[in-house]
Amino acid sequence: MKKTAILLASVCSLAVLISGCARNISANSYDARTIGAASNTYPGVIVSMRKVAVEEGDYLEDNKAGGIMGAIAGGVLGNAVGGGRGRTIATAAGALAGAAAGAYAEKKLKSQEGFEYTVKLDNGSMKTVVQGTDVVLHPGQSVLLIEDNRGRSRLVAAQ
Repeated sequence: MKKTAILLASVCSLAVLISGCARNISANSYDARTIGAASNTYPGVIVSMRKVAVEEGDYLEDNKAGGIMGAIAGGVLGNAVGGGRGRTIATAAGALAGAAAGAYAEKKLKSQEGFEYTVKLDNGSMKTVVQGTDVVLHPGQSVLLIEDNRGRSRLVAAQ
């Protein structure tokens, strides 16, 4: 029974890790559905930049996969403890604790660092774009703001 509980907990943990991958916010990554579609491009200059946290799933209920997998693993582990009525209480407590831990784990796996850039476009307007840390731009640097037809924006250095 103990080996089964450990195996099930390991499988559930792996499922949470796989399902909780963070969204790709790289300036160098394109969704295949946007290939061949025209984008609007605007020249500008970086006014400011700062490091920010990019998070998904602010609320526990936004992290259902982690919560469900955690509840299963916690329930199995709790069920391995005690006997009779104590086992039922341990199973319920394990499932509740596992659900919370799994949801928090999924939220953490979805979090990543990014840069927030404020850009003054040549037409005088200001735009703010958040993107990944793979491309580092600096205040005063000339850039191109690319806005695709699906609403995603990215900044790249002007050549």
